[in-house]
Parts: sequence; structure tokens; C-alpha cells
Amino acid sequence: MDDENMPIGRLEIAGFDVSNLLWELDDIEQAVRELALYSPFREYFKEALELANYATSFWLEDGRYPDRAGSVVATMFRLRDEIEEHASYADAASLPSVIRRFHNIDHNAADSQLVATYTLVQSIQAIQVLANWLFETELYVFDLDADLIAQMQVTDPKKYCALAEKERLKDPGGEIDARESFRTFMGDADKAIMLASLYRQVEDTDVSNGNFKVANFLSEALSKAFSAKASQRAAAAGKANRKPESVKQQDAANLFERIRSAADRHILANPAISERELKKALVKKEGIASEPTVKKYLVIGGYLPR
Repeated sequence: MDDENMPIGRLEIAGFDVSNLLWELDDIEQAVRELALYSPFREYFKEALELANYATSFWLEDGRYPDRAGSVVATMFRLRDEIEEHASYADAASLPSVIRRFHNIDHNAADSQLVATYTLVQSIQAIQVLANWLFETELYVFDLDADLIAQMQVTDPKKYCALAEKERLKDPGGEIDARESFRTFMGDADKAIMLASLYRQVEDTDVSNGNFKVANFLSEALSKAFSAKASQRAAAAGKANRKPESVKQQDAANLFERIRSAADRHILANPAISERELKKALVKKEGIASEPTVKKYLVIGGYLPR
């Protein structure tokens, strides 16, 4: 299985490099909240994040995640395309079997946990496709005058948001694609979480009891799958995901410092280095972060445009 911490650049959401889906849902939420165009899409992100939190709750044991949970999540995220392809040809109820075909997956995980992890992966992809479209739209604003726009972000955020809104209106096709992709991922996630809830009910049921009746069980299981307990579990998972705000800020500060130091080093070695080559050096050669993240911090640091 994969290490629970994913490599830099594997998953980037709104300029934030995600390394651990179990522990960084709060960070993802913070990243999307900082988007200039967050407000019109607040309910979209809320829906997806609540579902992601609920999905992680299937791994909770006495309020904590077992050691293997992070590795299973990271592995399934890496294999997401292959799993989705195989699942598209199989019956929905056979999703756990489809996932177990991949030898990298921990076979000791319960069916409900595997299906819930599939839900998590789908909901995260929904967030990613929408957030990154908004983030990239926002980056176009900096093409006007990077220094002026960076200052405007701080001194006149309303005007900055208005400029971002203008950029959004220039690409209605991109918005349609982002919205449709979001709904596709969320549709898959919604179906999967219901299946995960059913598997959880099966796992918790003592079938050796002579009074066990399939019809009654299915009726009760379906009722529970659609019940308000989802929000309660989401709240429990949310508590497990929280990290101190100071840690988030320190992580961002450390990343900015790494990008700044690397940029200084490359510019010192080649004062005529182009914007394209500078970004390529930091992203491809040094692997510090994804291109949108590197560009964001280079702009903030005054290194771009060149």
C-alpha cells in the first residue's frame, strides 16, 4: 500500500497541496473559503465536504483513525481511475469486490470502509474540479498587473472579487464543464455512501439470530442509510480532522519560504531566467509544489511577472 502521505503535486485544490485526505479536510475547506468566488458556490462545497467528512467517519475507532486508514485512502486515491473504470462495468453492489481486485489494497479493511473511501475519493474530486476552475479563473486577474492585483487583494477585496467575477463571465463554457463534472462526481459519491451504509448495517447485524428476517433488515438498513445520523457522523469526523490553526499557517509559511529561497537561488544563477523557466525549475526539477501553487507564491513574493 501507499504511504498515507501523498507526494507533493498529486492532489492540488485551490492552490493547496493536499498530502493526507484524512487529516486535511479542514485545510481543504479553508483553501476553498479563501477563493474570491467562493460565495456563489458555498452550498456546493458544503455538500461535498459534509459527505467527505461522513465518509471518513467509517474509519473511526473510538474517535481515532487506525494506522492503516491513511494508507488505504492514499492507495485508493492513486488508483481512482482504474477503480472507476472497473466499477463502471460491474454491478453497484459488487464495488467492494472490484476494489479488492487491486493487490495494493488492504484486504483487512471492511467492505463498508472501502466503499466509504470510494465515496471520499469521489467527493474530493468533485471539490477539486470546481475549486481549481475557480482558482485558475482567479489567477487570470493577475495578468492585468500582478503587483497591483496582489495589493488590491489586501486593500480592496471587494474590487478584487469583482474583477474575478468578470473573468468568470468570460468563460461560461468552463463553468458549465466544472459544474457538470462536480455533479457527476457527487452523483457517484451519493450512491456509494448509501451502499457503504448498507454494508455497515450488514457488518453490524448478527445473522445467527433465529429471528433474523431479510425483508425487515433491508427496510431498517435503508432507513438508517438515509437518516440524519450522517450529519452526526460528519460532526464526529470533523473533530478528528481538526488541526491547530497555527499549524496550517506555519505549513503555508514554510512552503512560501521554500519557494522564495528556490526562486532566489535560480535567479542568482541566471538573472535572465524567464517566467516559464523559473516555474519549470521549481515545479519539475525541485518538485516543491504544483504549478498553480508555485505561481501563486511567486506572484505574492513579487517574483512574477518577469
